[in-house]
Amino acid sequence: MERFIDIAETPFGKLYGRDCIFLDSAALKKNDLILEGEINGTLFKKTAQEKWMPFQLTFKNVIAHFACELDTYENISRIGGCFGIIEESEQLKKLPVRSDFDKSEYKHYRVCTYDFVFDIFAKSFEFGTYPNGVHGF
Repeated sequence: MERFIDIAETPFGKLYGRDCIFLDSAALKKNDLILEGEINGTLFKKTAQEKWMPFQLTFKNVIAHFACELDTYENISRIGGCFGIIEESEQLKKLPVRSDFDKSEYKHYRVCTYDFVFDIFAKSFEFGTYPNGVHGF
């Protein structure tokens, strides 16, 4: 049975709530998916010095991803949390098997932003912050 597990290994600790992640951009670069925006400083576990903290979240070696408007997603599936891993993912189990594909190397990540939900199938992620507020591709 699928289970959502919060990811605590971010520069902010665990992220909470619909208003936590505001997305400015999403881009595919080769096999990586890069999300940029701001994190609401009142909605994460660690203490924030600023109300809004710029971030860049990069998923490495993406084999599939899906984005859906938040209210629509809530009508078709249970979200679970703001940023986490879906354990025993039914969707990951259904991905095609090729000779160069090892499912055991991939994880099903879910990111819920203010407006969209992303389901991402990737090997890993990197979460970076921009304390001076400067970010971009």
